[in-house]
Amino acid sequence: MIGLPRRAQCDARGSVAIEFALVAPVFLMFLFLILEGGRMVFTKQSVTEIATATARCAAIKATGCTTAANAQNWAISRGLTRDNLHLAPENVEVITGTSCNGMPNMAKATISVAWKRAATAFLPQSLAPAMLTSIACFPIAS
Repeated sequence: MIGLPRRAQCDARGSVAIEFALVAPVFLMFLFLILEGGRMVFTKQSVTEIATATARCAAIKATGCTTAANAQNWAISRGLTRDNLHLAPENVEVITGTSCNGMPNMAKATISVAWKRAATAFLPQSLAPAMLTSIACFPIAS
């Protein structure tokens, strides 16, 4: 470098702060995306487990699941107590005596949860859908 004093050429005290200012936002964005992605996978697994348990409960007509409306209330209660999911009645659909994947006489539970988080808005729709939906079927005992 021509024209700069030797002291200015070797002085790098502020370079670490500038590098951190450039790298920190990208690092924090990836960190929060990983955390939100983990929460989304956990919530999807919880919704799947509740749908499966609800379909089974409705199929065997367990205590609290003798009708489709009772099974719907059971799913809402289970979501709140086990996974802290606040499900509304319009998010849970239970149908008994229907066909599912070509199999007759099945109990079918469909549970949908809205998933809209700030950090996952940066991801494509295929990776971070707006709704987490799970459908489960269980044969009704004859």
